[in-house]
Amino acid sequence: MNKEKLIKQYKTIYKKFPTHIIRAPGRVNLIGEHTDYNDGFVLPIAIDRYTNMLVSKNYNEKIRLFDLKYKEKEEFDFKDIEPSQQKKWSNYQRGIAKALLDAGYNIGGMDVLIFSEVPEGAGLSSSASIEIATLLSFKELFELEIKPLEMIKHARKAENEFVGVQCGIMDQFASLFSKEGNALFIDCRSLEFQYVPLFIQGYSFLVCNSTVKRKLTDSSYNQRRQECREAVKILQKYVPKIKALRDVSFDDLEIYGSFLPDLLKKRVEHIVYENERVIQSYRELLQENIERFGGLMYRSHQSLKELFEVSTDELDLLVEIGMNESGVLGARLTGAGFGGCVIYLVNNSCIEHLKESILDVYKRKMGLIPQFYELVPSNGAVSQKLRLEF
Repeated sequence: MNKEKLIKQYKTIYKKFPTHIIRAPGRVNLIGEHTDYNDGFVLPIAIDRYTNMLVSKNYNEKIRLFDLKYKEKEEFDFKDIEPSQQKKWSNYQRGIAKALLDAGYNIGGMDVLIFSEVPEGAGLSSSASIEIATLLSFKELFELEIKPLEMIKHARKAENEFVGVQCGIMDQFASLFSKEGNALFIDCRSLEFQYVPLFIQGYSFLVCNSTVKRKLTDSSYNQRRQECREAVKILQKYVPKIKALRDVSFDDLEIYGSFLPDLLKKRVEHIVYENERVIQSYRELLQENIERFGGLMYRSHQSLKELFEVSTDELDLLVEIGMNESGVLGARLTGAGFGGCVIYLVNNSCIEHLKESILDVYKRKMGLIPQFYELVPSNGAVSQKLRLEF
C-alpha cells in the first residue's frame, strides 16, 4: 500500500491528517543464530519490507491504535500499563510506552495507524520493526533526546517484559542501524558494529518462507536461553572468567565439556562454533569470497539442526533442495528456528529454477506451498515529517 493510500486511511479513521510517517524494516540474519543473547557475534541485513506507522499527537494522554493487518483498533492510557491478553498485537506499543515512562521521558498521547509488510511468524523480525517504528514515533512527536543504542535497549525491554520473549538485541539493531548494500557485523556484548559491503554481483539472497509459523512465546526459544544460562553456571565453576557462552574457548570446550550434561554440551558447541563462523564470514565477505561464505551457511544450518535442535523437517528439506541445485552457494534457516524461513545465496540466473524445484518438491513432500522473497539489503528506519493538507 503506497503512502497516499495510507494517509487516506488515516484520515478516514482519525478524521485528521498524520504529521509523520515512520518506516522500520524487518531483518534477515545471514549467519550467527542464537549467538546474540550469548553476547556473541551476528551478521544481519535489513530487508526491503517495512512496518509503516502514520502518527500524530492527540492531546488526550491516550495511545490510540489501528492495525490494518488485524483490522482492529485499541487504546490505552499511561496509568498502570499492562500487557493485553485480548489484543496481543498492541503489547509492543504498550511495552515501549512503559519503557520510556520508566526511563523518565515525557511522552503524550498519539494516534497511530499501523501497516506492516513484514511477514509475521516467519523469522524476519516483524516484532523488532514494530518496536523501532514505535520508538521513532515517540521520538519524533515528542522531540525526545534519546540515543540510538538506548532505543535498542528499550525495545528489548519491551519485548522481554510485555511480549514474553527473552530476545537479544540483534533484530532491533539491524532495523535501526542497517545501511543499503551492507551487512552489519555486530558484537552483541560491546554493541560495536561494522558495515560489511556485500560485493555479491551476480548473486542474490532469496528467502523462502516454510509457512510453518512459529510463536516464540509458545516455543522452545526461552528454553534454549535457559539451557545456555545453565551451561554458563556449570562452566564458571572451572573457568570463572566465563560470563556468557561467548567467553568459552575451543580449549575450554575440550577440557571442561565433559562436565556438562550431553544436552548442554551440544548447546555450547553450537554457540562456540557459530561465533567462529560469523567471524570467518565477516572476513570472507570483506575479501569477496562468497563461495566460502556459502559453505559457512551450510555448516551453520547443520549445527542448528544437530546441536541446537531448532530446525524442523520442513526447514531441513528446503536446505536440502538448495544443496542439490546448481547455482546455490549456501542455505540455512534464518531466525530462531522452529519454523519460519530459509535463506539462500543463489546465482541470479538460477533463482527461477530454484523456486520451481522448491515448489515441486516441498508441496509434494510436505503438502505446503512456500512463499518467496527476493530481498535487497536496505537502510534502517527512517522518519518523514508530512506537510499538512487541508
